[in-house]
Amino acid sequence: MKAIRYERFGGPEVLEYLDLPDPVPGPRQLLIETAAIGVNFPDIRERLGVYNKAETRVGGVQLPQVGGLAVAGTVVATGPQASVQVGRRVVALMKRGAYAQLAVADEALCAVLDDDADLAALAGFAAQAACAHLLLQASTTLRAGESLLVHGAAGGVGSLAVQIAKALGAGPVIGTASTAERREFVMALGADAAISYGEPGWTEQVLELTSGRGVDVLIESIGGDVFEQNFDALATFGRYLLLGSTRGPGEPFAPRRLMTKSQALIGFYLPVFYDRPELIGNALRFLADGIKTGQIKSRVDEVLPLSQAAEAHRRLESREVRGVIVLDPTNES
Repeated sequence: MKAIRYERFGGPEVLEYLDLPDPVPGPRQLLIETAAIGVNFPDIRERLGVYNKAETRVGGVQLPQVGGLAVAGTVVATGPQASVQVGRRVVALMKRGAYAQLAVADEALCAVLDDDADLAALAGFAAQAACAHLLLQASTTLRAGESLLVHGAAGGVGSLAVQIAKALGAGPVIGTASTAERREFVMALGADAAISYGEPGWTEQVLELTSGRGVDVLIESIGGDVFEQNFDALATFGRYLLLGSTRGPGEPFAPRRLMTKSQALIGFYLPVFYDRPELIGNALRFLADGIKTGQIKSRVDEVLPLSQAAEAHRRLESREVRGVIVLDPTNES
């Protein structure tokens, strides 16, 4: 099979397009002939060696590595005790090994699809949608009528969180974004309001939009001084979901502060949920159903041949992609 592999950490140039032996599925695993492969920021961080640094506390990547964590395609073989039939289409998450014409996935980390499913959209959004769904339905349970603030709502996970929250009946759903254009995009996704966290008084805007209560659930991906400001926008009994810190971790936090309003601070890291595969399977099924019914809008920015994975990484790193970028393993040009 053709695959993308790297033998050392570095820039996109370390990604090699080469022939590798076909993988073999183990117990309760599926061998998938990939039709579409998602490209995600964790793929880039693995390639750079970020996860191998002690301060990340994530765990090492073993070289050589076939990266990638999301595919959609057709089951061509199954391991012992697997129940999905050969010939069925699936979308799957995996820890690694997606950048190939054949990929092995645990059956529990797959969702069976209709024959007319949009494989490119499903592969492209699988990891982001899984994060968003797990945040809102596993790390906490966002209920109909509850309010939500999503930082970075124009980004991959944030944009899916807005749409999933609306599908769940939440409201108001408030998104933050850094530019007017990106805020317009957030509103087009169905958010009830879009604001800038960079403007003074943004927390007061959140309070106005929630009748002075603050939001019931908040998704944080910025860090820095915004981390502290978020507590001014969080309601009593509010749940604060910590997804990332693009501005850095900020100042030390005294956890007993949470007691005064019975609030919760909850960390999130997708690979931890591989130990709860049924939750990931639920998230993938929610994504497939949402795209089918139109509740989730899916924009594939570009599809490139698998051989151009390095170019896909360059475009993602340079923030040139508005939707998602997908690799086509059937195109060898």
